[in-house]
Amino acid sequence: MALDAAQTQLLTARLASIETAIASGVTRASYEGKSTEFRSLAEMRSVRDELRRQLGLSGRGRRTVAGFRSGF
Repeated sequence: MALDAAQTQLLTARLASIETAIASGVTRASYEGKSTEFRSLAEMRSVRDELRRQLGLSGRGRRTVAGFRSGF
């Protein structure tokens, strides 16, 4: 299901709010005059990851790292 502009804007505001709260170490996030109290940081991360998924943003990407040997 594709999101319209209003839904995308709302989810983006919620995501920004929860990311700020996580970075601040608090369990309360507020956006558009509304406030939500979370039980734990793990719950906040779970909600953040779900918001990212809904917006089509990757939660955690894979990294490829080259390895080198000196030959000695």
